[in-house]
Amino acid sequence: MALKPDPPTQASMAKALNVSQQVLLRKDRWRKFIITDEAWIYLSDTNNKSKVQYLSRDQNRRDLTPSTTEPHPKGVMIWMGISANGVTKPRFVQTGAKINSEYYIQKILKPFLKDDYCRLYPNGGAVSHQDSASSHASRVTKKFLTDQQLQFLRSQQ
Repeated sequence: MALKPDPPTQASMAKALNVSQQVLLRKDRWRKFIITDEAWIYLSDTNNKSKVQYLSRDQNRRDLTPSTTEPHPKGVMIWMGISANGVTKPRFVQTGAKINSEYYIQKILKPFLKDDYCRLYPNGGAVSHQDSASSHASRVTKKFLTDQQLQFLRSQQ
């Protein structure tokens, strides 16, 4: 009968985390990290309608009444990053978009690499840290990051 190893204790997990943090943060290594994530931002005091007015050149603004009401979302999802060298531009996720690997690469990572990475780290060498969302941790995304020669923390690190 094979013996099962004892599960890790809280103390052993805390010690392992502390050692990992010390290794990552010593000698200013933390300055090379770009931490990124997406989050929902909710708008308060909205009734989910936007009043739209159309103005032609011969109309007086005071005479206008709302011609239509259009629904708009109560919240928006944005992706951003922060590093010791500054912040990335916000990337707004399209309403109703399914964030899979393809969307993440095309709409988030490619613009990030084009606009932000070179500005924040002109000499390269930055390390990207993402959470383990499926679009971030997929083989396709990891291959894209590797092909772009962008270092990133793997989920087990």
